[in-house]
Amino acid sequence: KVMEVYGDYLFKLFPCWLLSPENVSTILPLKKDMFDLVLFDEASQVFIENTIPSIYRGSRIVVEGDAKQLRPTTTFMRRYMGANVDDDVDFSTQAALEVESLLDLAVSRFNSTNITYHYRSRNSELIDFSNKAFYNGKLQIAPNGSKNIRQKPIERIMAKGVWENGKNVMEAKKVVELTKQILKTRKHNETIGIITFNSEQETCIEDLIDKQCAVDEEFRTLYIKETNRIENGEDVSLFIENLENIQGDERDIIIFSIGYARNNFGKVNSLFGSLSNEGG
Repeated sequence: KVMEVYGDYLFKLFPCWLLSPENVSTILPLKKDMFDLVLFDEASQVFIENTIPSIYRGSRIVVEGDAKQLRPTTTFMRRYMGANVDDDVDFSTQAALEVESLLDLAVSRFNSTNITYHYRSRNSELIDFSNKAFYNGKLQIAPNGSKNIRQKPIERIMAKGVWENGKNVMEAKKVVELTKQILKTRKHNETIGIITFNSEQETCIEDLIDKQCAVDEEFRTLYIKETNRIENGEDVSLFIENLENIQGDERDIIIFSIGYARNNFGKVNSLFGSLSNEGG
C-alpha cells in the first residue's frame, strides 16, 4: 500500500533497489516498465516462472550467471508447470518450462557475452582444474603472486569416519580440530570458511564447535571473535554453510567437509545429494 501511494517519491529517493524475485512480488505494485533496467544476478539459481513478475516490471533486462554452477533445487518447493494437460498450451511455453533456469533460457534465445578474467584465486592451482575441465581453458588467470609461499594450494586430509544418518561425525570432529588449529597457529590472520555437502553435516559441525567452546576458553574467545569479523566494511566472518547456500562467498582458507563415506556395514551408498543430479 505504501508503495502504491508513495512509490514515485520513494523511487526519487532510492533509484536502485536490491531485491529477490519473491520480495519484488511482495512489496512492489505490478506495474509495467517500473524500472528502466532489471538485472538478474546468479540467474543459474532461479526458475523462469519466479522471474516473470520482475521481468514485467522492467523496460530492459540483463541476465547474468554461470551455467557451470549449481542449478536451482526443487527439494523444498513445488514448481509451476503451466496449465492442465487438457488445456491448450503453446509450444514456446512448454519449452520454456522444461528449461532448468532463467540463464539457460536466456542463453538459448539471446546473444551472450562471457566474462573471462578470473580474479578470485590467489593461487592459480585452485582454478586450473575447473578452467580446463569446465571452461575449455578460456579463463584468464593471474599468475601466482609469490613463488616463495610453500603452502599447498589444495590439501586432502583423511578422516576415517562412517556415513550414518546423513552425517559423518568423525569427519566433523576433524573439521573442528582443524579449525581450532588454524585459529591458534595462523600467521597472517587468514579468514576461514567451512563448506559441507548437506545440511545435516553442517548442523553436526556447529554442535561440535559449541561443545568445544564449552570446554576450551581460548578457542571460544577466538571463535566468537572470528564469527563477528568485519574488515573494510565487509563481513569476513567464519561461516559454516552447505553447498546450496555458499555461492559467491570468499575466504582465505576453505575447509570442505564432503562427509560421504562407507556406512556401518562397509558399503558406500551412491546417494550424494546435489552431486548426484545433472550438473551437480
